[in-house]
Amino acid sequence: MKIAAILDNTVDVGGGYNQSVNAILQIHRLCANRFKLDVYTTDKQNVKILQEIGINASFIKYHLLDQIFLNLCNNQFWQKIQCRIKWICPFEKRLLDNGCDLIYFVTQSNNAAAIQTINYITTLMDLCHRDMLEFPEVRCFGRFFLRESYFKYNLLPAYLILTDSEKLADAAALRYGIDRDRFLPMPYSPSPFLNQTGDSNNNAILRKYRLIPGYFFYPAQFWAHKNHIRILQALVILKNKGFFPNVVFSGNDHGNRVHIEHFVKENDLMSQVNILGFVDKNDMWGLYENAMAVVMPTYFGPTNIPPIEAWVVGKPVIYSEHLSEQVEDAALLIDPDDANGLANAMLAFGDPLEINRLVAAGKQRLSTINEQRNHAEKELLKKLESFSARRQCWR
Repeated sequence: MKIAAILDNTVDVGGGYNQSVNAILQIHRLCANRFKLDVYTTDKQNVKILQEIGINASFIKYHLLDQIFLNLCNNQFWQKIQCRIKWICPFEKRLLDNGCDLIYFVTQSNNAAAIQTINYITTLMDLCHRDMLEFPEVRCFGRFFLRESYFKYNLLPAYLILTDSEKLADAAALRYGIDRDRFLPMPYSPSPFLNQTGDSNNNAILRKYRLIPGYFFYPAQFWAHKNHIRILQALVILKNKGFFPNVVFSGNDHGNRVHIEHFVKENDLMSQVNILGFVDKNDMWGLYENAMAVVMPTYFGPTNIPPIEAWVVGKPVIYSEHLSEQVEDAALLIDPDDANGLANAMLAFGDPLEINRLVAAGKQRLSTINEQRNHAEKELLKKLESFSARRQCWR
């Protein structure tokens, strides 16, 4: 059996990109000596990035005909025509010509809906447009309905759907009427590019970004749901108490950075807040290592990657309490609506005993998640073997 893994993300997506690369590394390992694997990407830059970590990938381009066909696939009248003419888009035809038996979309991809003859595995990252639809990135200008359309036409026909957690799998099965055994929860992993650096490189990173060790670190793109504003409000509260901690934000802007920068200037926080923008993936270890703690008052989940990476580096975490299922007792939990609660959590890092407790709990939680992932990988392999046997039933 030949599997085609498709990477649609670009490196500037951040955590979602890193998780997609992890999925490719995972399927590459599982396929070894069992199945053939071809890796494709729709972004040329990814070919080089994957090559650096030992993965050979080919660039594959979506043509205009692929996009036209994708748009037609959501039309019921066209679906009736398609049953008769049996047309295949150029993207799928190329995979068929290369002997593909099963496609694995390692991230959420609209293009799955255009696939007519090849079975596929897809990835579900979140359902936050349902959980918290008030945020503009999932509500405004038709985004809610675009997401609903995506899930309707891409999840329902999938052979298997990978999620980050049991909670997300349960919610998707309920909301979209999909059999629960079509879902496989696969816990997130730390970035494959998160590598420890030596002291000299570590100091170089501090100089590069003009940072002083001991800051609170939030690696998150500038979306409204990431809740940077609550951290800034906490800084104002702490400043009034005579405590002036520094905060470092890293991540691309998706329209909310101006709002954050305006608050920083309006409340005279310029000396305490460093906004780095998108940073090189190889600098992340140093940015984590020099932090006092990782603070993540995000609204979206049910799980996120930064807490896992913080535990890998040995740093304590402040996290949103409604996402406690991911971290259990390995983080200080706060209400993401409450700036006072967040300020108090930041003050708690003056206690070395609390820091040591959180670091130890983080290591234990990381071990548990690794065990869960190992079990999920065995289940994924069983699903692949089952599909391989059934694939022998037709040409």
